Amino acid sequence: MNKKTHVDSKKKDILQAAMRLFATKGIDGISVKQIGEAAGVTDAAIYKHFKSKDAMAMEVFGQYCSSYTTLIDFYRKQNGSFVTRFHQLVDEVLGMHDEDQYGLLLLSQHHELYIEASQSQNVRQPLEALTEFIEQGIGRGELPKQDPRLSGVLIIGAITRLSVSSLEGELPQELTLFAAEVKQRLTALLSKGQ
Repeated sequence: MNKKTHVDSKKKDILQAAMRLFATKGIDGISVKQIGEAAGVTDAAIYKHFKSKDAMAMEVFGQYCSSYTTLIDFYRKQNGSFVTRFHQLVDEVLGMHDEDQYGLLLLSQHHELYIEASQSQNVRQPLEALTEFIEQGIGRGELPKQDPRLSGVLIIGAITRLSVSSLEGELPQELTLFAAEVKQRLTALLSKGQ
C-alpha cells in the first residue's frame, strides 16, 4: 500500500512539472528529460506512467480543461442571479490562478494536440460551459441579447491574458488583488450586449 502512494506521488510530481513546463515553454519546447529533471525522476520513471510526452500532455490538458469546465458548470447550476454567480466564478478562477498560475496558461495554448484532444475525445471545453452559462443569463432576461460564444471568448481571453501578464511581471503574481475591478469590467462587457 505504501508503494502505491509513492508511485502516485511520483506521477503527480511528473504531471506538475510537465504542466509548468508545457505552460511556459510549450509542448514542443521541452523534452522528456527536462520534465524528468524538473520532477526529480528518471526518464524510465516517466515512461512507467506515460507512453509518450504527447500522452502526458493530453493528461495534463484534460485535467485542467475538466477542472475549469466543472467549475463553470457548478456556478451555472447554482441558484441566484447571473451576476452573483458569475462574480463567484471569477473570484474562484482568480483564486485558482493565485494557487497555481500555470493552469490558465496551459489552457490558453492552442497546440494541435489539445485541439485534437477536444475534438476526438469529446473533451468538453471551458468555452462551451461558459457559453451555456451566458445563454442561461440571456434566457432568464438577466443579460441583453448578444452572441454568447463571442462573449465567452472575450472573457476567457481577458482572464488568460491576465495570467500571462502576471507571469511576465506586467501585473503582480496575485490576481485576486484585481478581483473587484475584473468582475466590474467583465460584467460591463456582458451587460452591454448588442
